[in-house]
Amino acid sequence: MEPTRLVELSGTPFERGRQHGQALAEAIARLYERYMKETATGANPLAERDLVAWSMSNLPESRAYAPDLVEEVDGIAEGAGMSFDKVWFLNCFDEAGAYRVYRDRNATGHACTTFAATGLSTTDGTTYAGQGWDMGVWWDSAILKIAKRENEPEAVIYTHPGIVGGSGLNAAGLALVWATLHTRDMRVGVPVTFLVRKALQQTMLSQAVGAAIGGVRAGGFWFIIAVPFGAVGIEAAATRHHIRYIGRHLGHANHYEERELLEIEGGARDANPTSLVRSGRMNQLLDQMAGRIDLAACKTILCDHANYPGSLCCHDVPPRNTGCTRSLLYVPAQGLMLASNAEPCCTPYEEYRLDVKTDSP
Repeated sequence: MEPTRLVELSGTPFERGRQHGQALAEAIARLYERYMKETATGANPLAERDLVAWSMSNLPESRAYAPDLVEEVDGIAEGAGMSFDKVWFLNCFDEAGAYRVYRDRNATGHACTTFAATGLSTTDGTTYAGQGWDMGVWWDSAILKIAKRENEPEAVIYTHPGIVGGSGLNAAGLALVWATLHTRDMRVGVPVTFLVRKALQQTMLSQAVGAAIGGVRAGGFWFIIAVPFGAVGIEAAATRHHIRYIGRHLGHANHYEERELLEIEGGARDANPTSLVRSGRMNQLLDQMAGRIDLAACKTILCDHANYPGSLCCHDVPPRNTGCTRSLLYVPAQGLMLASNAEPCCTPYEEYRLDVKTDSP
């Protein structure tokens, strides 16, 4: 795994993309080739042509909902010297990871665990949000620092080379963390990476929630969108969603919890039973620390090893070579992002800051 690169982007969407592609060209090509190599092996291999075709089916709805982001992907492809369809595929990586749900009804994928703490649960009412970013160690990471443009605030985005959206924070004091949810109602639609970026282009919590649910979703996800005064959780499938306001604290992993969504879950409880333990353990720790949660407590939660290797901090676990290989923490009121490039229990966080301006009284 290479060190996390910081790439500064400015100008039109296409110019931003071209800067991204030029800066990370080798890493983008390497990520694509490694992904295809990994999926071509094992008991149920997937063909590159099928994965790319699956992702390209999402292009029309994505262009209708976020034409600026499609233009940005086009710029990445030019800057990296790659074909558009390959870079587009990377931006649909979460939907591609759920392709087996559609093809085989067998859920696979990532294992991120997220949380928010705010209000009376924190030491001074400050909102914190965080997550384990659980991907294969061969997934290089990048920080995109995106300059303010028109009505879009400055932002920092934690992502992977060639991909426009991940987890992030903007200068309006709005942060977003997310986890994969697999659903059986998958359809042609907008990839989750676009929904993340669309939400982080907003300046108000209500606008960000609307942006996250406003497109024709291709699949499922769990978002926490956090601001200095509170947070909102969005549990979504392709055709249904449930929104809850988080006034104190909440942890969430990779399975559906809302009654109206359980019937279309894509099998994650069977394929990944550690999700129940990780979510439960995170909420247990949040309950125990309620009223005393600060940045140090948040780090303690993300470093927890209960039920190892199916733990919140689970390291690089063979044979899948996935685990809690990165960790992210946000303090929206301070414009602060903390990101580790490996397991948080033994890797210091790098600090990234924005000058936050909010309209809150």
